Amino acid sequence: MDFQRRDLGNEQLLHLYRHLLWPRMIEEKMLVLLRQGRISKWFSGIGQEAISVGATQALRPDEWIMPLHRNLGVFTGRDMPLARLFKQWQGSGDGYSAGRERSFHFGAPEHHICGMISHLGPQLAIADGVALAHKLRKEDKVSLAFTGDGGTSEGDFHEALNTAAVWDLPVIFIIENNGYGLSTPVREQYRCAQLADRARGYGMESVTIDGNNILTVYDTIRGVREWCIKEQKPFLIECMTFRMRGHEEASGTKYVPPALFEEWASKDPIANYERWLKAEGVLTTALIEEIRDEYRKKIQAGSNRSFDMFVKNSEAQTLARKHTAAMMKKRLDNNEDLAQKLTPEWE
Repeated sequence: MDFQRRDLGNEQLLHLYRHLLWPRMIEEKMLVLLRQGRISKWFSGIGQEAISVGATQALRPDEWIMPLHRNLGVFTGRDMPLARLFKQWQGSGDGYSAGRERSFHFGAPEHHICGMISHLGPQLAIADGVALAHKLRKEDKVSLAFTGDGGTSEGDFHEALNTAAVWDLPVIFIIENNGYGLSTPVREQYRCAQLADRARGYGMESVTIDGNNILTVYDTIRGVREWCIKEQKPFLIECMTFRMRGHEEASGTKYVPPALFEEWASKDPIANYERWLKAEGVLTTALIEEIRDEYRKKIQAGSNRSFDMFVKNSEAQTLARKHTAAMMKKRLDNNEDLAQKLTPEWE
């Protein structure tokens, strides 16, 4: 993997590393909690962190992002309180959706994050609306929306891109092409060489990049942001990556050829960036362990605080959540395909 620091100093490189590692370690903890039956579901973005982290860090904190269910790096990149995120994932009344759901279908206006829409395509049009507001107010801002390779098959994708192109809106569309839409491989979804090629039909600029290279993602989106503001036009970015776990943890990955996992494991965004930083003298083994230890303590503290909800909530609510978690644990235990090795530090 070819990393180019360009104008980034050591502190900036380390800043990106910390933001890359943070959601990975939180996710590893969530997978353990799932196996323990303490949460009932999880949509993993392990292996795709460079896209959400690079995009979030390339934008200003007051620019709106429309994330997906695998973009934990967006939420952590906007410094959302970890304890409240844990409560959200447990379905607590103290979570962002006040107990209405246990995933990423929530927004946080104070962090300029728009709530995810389950079928993904419609949120692209919301990004158009935000960009239109910026344009009318003559603000030097962009909006940014994520979608997946499967999401590009929806009619909303066409409508949003066509509107953005015709109205000259400063919006960035990001396709996370991770190889599968649910269990459907990309070869059964489209015939164009790259999804970014579709931009030509709308008279829109586009690019396909390595979505596992944090510096490529960050530098590309930073440059595209400046271009969109200057030209007052939209831009489509296709980030090539791979989904290293199931669509959600209960579905497994039996439909994925093992060779693909081996190939993409060697392209892990954190492991590769870590090696490069060490070779550059920016990171040491001791510093890595120091950062990991800091994060382990924060994650454990956030998890412990969030489980206070079982004391505060009614007995009926608590029993219902425990029953759901127990059923999920049983399902996971009976599915060998899901018994993927967890990181030793959380076992």
